[in-house]
Amino acid sequence: MKSALVIGYGQIGSEIASQLTAAGVHVAVATRSAPAAVPVTAAAGQGSTAPADADHTNGADRPNRANGANRATIARVQADASDPEQLLKAAAGSDVIFACVHAPYDSRVWAQVLPQLEKTIMDAAAELGIPVIFPESVYAFAGLPSSVTESSPFAPVEEKGRIRQQLMEARLEHPATSASVVAGDLLGTTAQPQTSVVRMCITAPISKGRRAIVPARSDVAHGITVIEDLAALMIRAAQLLEDVPAGTHRLLIAPSSNPTLGEIAEFTHEHLGTRPRRPLSLPRWTTRVAGIFERSMYELNQLAPIWYSPCVIESGAFAEDLGTTNWREGVRQML
Repeated sequence: MKSALVIGYGQIGSEIASQLTAAGVHVAVATRSAPAAVPVTAAAGQGSTAPADADHTNGADRPNRANGANRATIARVQADASDPEQLLKAAAGSDVIFACVHAPYDSRVWAQVLPQLEKTIMDAAAELGIPVIFPESVYAFAGLPSSVTESSPFAPVEEKGRIRQQLMEARLEHPATSASVVAGDLLGTTAQPQTSVVRMCITAPISKGRRAIVPARSDVAHGITVIEDLAALMIRAAQLLEDVPAGTHRLLIAPSSNPTLGEIAEFTHEHLGTRPRRPLSLPRWTTRVAGIFERSMYELNQLAPIWYSPCVIESGAFAEDLGTTNWREGVRQML
């Protein structure tokens, strides 16, 4: 891989771009907003490298950030991913597309926007003969009575999960070569409060001297993924798809672990040196009521099975090869 297009520059896209440039890959980042006046230059070793105590069981396949001789650029490109002509122009010359664009947290918007958006991206990938890699959630598997694995059947419990299932089924049927990389709730340097429940409900309030309040049980296992691990497996997925037949789709699970939210809160207090306090667990009826007035609370309430019951994610074989960053390191990064 010599060049890549990253669509979207949020918590996942920015980490992918950082890892790629650190490995000497030239990156174009496509966003709808105007690009920066000067391209961003990144040198190997200057990405968001995990500190030495990160628990990587095998880092051999991770992008190399240590060789300072590698230099690459992040070129900002103004392009609307829903516009076929703009997208084809932005992707020209790339070896892979990382589709990290999304839509507001509203199932009605997802249903209206995401199917056509993804089709446009896959159409461009198929026309150029390059793979496209998507980050994916566990929503389509929320009703499983057992762990989420790479061979699990779909088991959505609400509309967002059904939309995620439809999107993955469309990727499977499309002539583009693609991969869906499933992750749990996200932790890490680039995690954003509006999209990382752990940051919004646990690390941010505790760091401000407040008590953590979670719309979930705090004593059941909950699958989480450190963003740098998700990015690393998405990059690895692009490499795995280099020599497969056109139209191949792979579903992979990113390196993940399954602490309780209570354990995450306890470690946050320990790291900050503050008096430990258990998170206040809101009963489900509170988000149901709040959902009458606030759409994000409605959407969150619909996914109660992954918050009020164990939601365990089993890392896949390729994830095990990459190693897993200790979830505590993800918390440290957010703090």
